[in-house]
Amino acid sequence: MTPSRFIRSKHLVRGILVALVLLFGLRVGFPFLLQTDTVGDSIEETLEAWTGADVQLGKAPEFSFWPYPRVTLGNVRITSPAVNGKSEELASIEAVSATFDLIGAVRGQPVFSDLELVRPTVRVGWSPTGVFNWKHDGWLTQAIDATASAPEGQAIPAMPSERLGTITITDGVLDVASTGASKTYSVSDINGTVTWPSLRQPMDLSLSGIVNGEMTRWAFGCDQPLALLAGRNANARTSLSANPATINFEGMANLSHAAFVAGTMQLSTPSLAHLLAWQGKEISAIGNVGQVNVKAKVTTAGYSAKLEGVKLALDNAEASGVLDVNLPPDGVPQIGGTLAFDHIDLKALLTAFSPLPGTEETAAPFDTAFLHQFGMDIRLSAKTADFAPFSLQNLAAGMRIENGRASFDVGDSTLLDGRMTGRIALNEQGFKGGARLQMSLSNVDIGAIVSTLALPGPLPSGHGSADFELSTDEALWATTVSDMSGQFRLRMGPGTLTHFDRRAFEDMVAKNAFFNYSEAADGAFDFVRADLEARLDRGIAELTKAEIEGNEKLLTLSGMIPYRSASLALAGTLADRPQADATVVNPAVSFFVGGSWPEPVISPVSILTGQQPRQ
Repeated sequence: MTPSRFIRSKHLVRGILVALVLLFGLRVGFPFLLQTDTVGDSIEETLEAWTGADVQLGKAPEFSFWPYPRVTLGNVRITSPAVNGKSEELASIEAVSATFDLIGAVRGQPVFSDLELVRPTVRVGWSPTGVFNWKHDGWLTQAIDATASAPEGQAIPAMPSERLGTITITDGVLDVASTGASKTYSVSDINGTVTWPSLRQPMDLSLSGIVNGEMTRWAFGCDQPLALLAGRNANARTSLSANPATINFEGMANLSHAAFVAGTMQLSTPSLAHLLAWQGKEISAIGNVGQVNVKAKVTTAGYSAKLEGVKLALDNAEASGVLDVNLPPDGVPQIGGTLAFDHIDLKALLTAFSPLPGTEETAAPFDTAFLHQFGMDIRLSAKTADFAPFSLQNLAAGMRIENGRASFDVGDSTLLDGRMTGRIALNEQGFKGGARLQMSLSNVDIGAIVSTLALPGPLPSGHGSADFELSTDEALWATTVSDMSGQFRLRMGPGTLTHFDRRAFEDMVAKNAFFNYSEAADGAFDFVRADLEARLDRGIAELTKAEIEGNEKLLTLSGMIPYRSASLALAGTLADRPQADATVVNPAVSFFVGGSWPEPVISPVSILTGQQPRQ
């Protein structure tokens, strides 16, 4: 090594050693130069200036200087300014610590930042007149008021201190209650950070805590937090995550008296019932609704929200549309709009509100309080809609709940090559007070219905139209078909009466002896029209008109069908079809149908009257 290089290396080493000694000396010497009382008083004054409230210290400040200068205050109480000799405790904190600059502290003007709050309990509330209990004349409040009063776009005036830094919260509690309220809403185990370097910079927070018994994580970010707090529009993003639900929002927000948000919202919950229970609401009507995912552009105004471009996933169904939600403070929630599904399970949807007649759930009572808990006016459409064992196409329907009444209307749908409309309506007492069911089928394949339901016995096959008007006074969840009353009408064009051999039937009647219907069931009876009308009354159907007109014969029936016991009591005739040009008229065959379905016993009238049948 040359002498010059050696000399330069020695100078470098000496320079480093001198710097280290100076640094160490400063670290050791500054505490002796520091006016600790001044620093303690200054942070107390700073906290009061920030909040506009009174700060009381329970312990003398403690200092540490490694790795950064930090002051810690113990047993801190923040109270509102006294009014008529009374003040309210706003917060109690086990320990408050903050970093400060040594140079400023030596000069008697320390600047604090990066606060840490250990086990704080913060009390938030409103007076009966709506005054916020933390609304005091602190410098933050002054900055907010200055921003609110400044013309749009003008910079806010300089404040005494703009630096906030990072606030770290450990094991905190937030109590929220209005004056005079009997119940306090509390969030416990709060941990996380609030980062707000200065008033003009963005703010971000990341907190976790126990909300209604569930660990909840909340993140929030705002590019213009001071403008947001001052009641102006500001870009914001937030997310809330807990087991019952995950909610995300990004867009414009405003916290003025005309508060609103406008942006993109996403909500996901594995169970809608769990989500409502988490919020302290139990609506048994939707207890069967499982996973729900919603994504939409949301715009709020007052207590109303409009959701556009809705993408809804409900269990295994997906829909798109528009929804309107209204949450009035003194009324029931209302939801309306339109939803278009590709596929929907109608039976599952309706059963979510109440078990349907004849289902397994009919043995247990069902809570109908939901009829007064919220209102609904939803229009639904679906390319396919299942109502097992049937499937509808091109469904247009509506669900409505209003003033203790509920209804489900099928305005139009395609069923088995025909058209179906219908309605389920519930009266003022809800499901417990009964229901009314209406259904209209037009040009529907009746034979396909019989085949799908696997109904036994002689039944018509072909296209036709049918109308049902049924009602029940029983609770719908305890109702069976035998509990309903109403009317039934069926009109058919050309078709076939299955399991009916007309010639064999006539031959058996001519023998003037009782016989089992199955002896004449090996065949079919083609007809050109069929008209049936019946009145239903709690398990008994009165067949007021039944005409099945074939090419040659007309079959008519009338009487009672106690279908609760699957029995029959019918009188019938099988006569020549009325024809104007008929030259020969054969005598009509009269008979009585008794026994039970689907194998009744046929009794020729001649046996019952003691007369011999005419040949």
